[in-house]
Amino acid sequence: MIPPYEPLGGIFVPLPRAAVLAFTESTEPPPRHVIHLPVAVPDLAGALDLARTLAQSLTSTPQVDVAGITVSAEDAQHVRHWVFCDRIMPDRRRCARKADHVGTCLPTDSP
Repeated sequence: MIPPYEPLGGIFVPLPRAAVLAFTESTEPPPRHVIHLPVAVPDLAGALDLARTLAQSLTSTPQVDVAGITVSAEDAQHVRHWVFCDRIMPDRRRCARKADHVGTCLPTDSP
């Protein structure tokens, strides 16, 4: 059993940790930041291959959303090409095959 909280005296009495957490915890997700890493690749196929290679090397980094990788031309960054399929499967996992793949989605493929 936790002993009752007894203030040490003075005007400012610290709140118990549970009270502080109750007031400071948020139901909002923490802010996310996106890293933009420009690379110079002469064609779309080469850029997609490089993106897949980078994704494979970063799959063990939990902060990286590998399934969300897109590629765009430098002067048309609003036109994005998906690197992976990224369809949501019935078990809530995402398909990790190449974008526009032929055949059924497979969540077990490594990107």
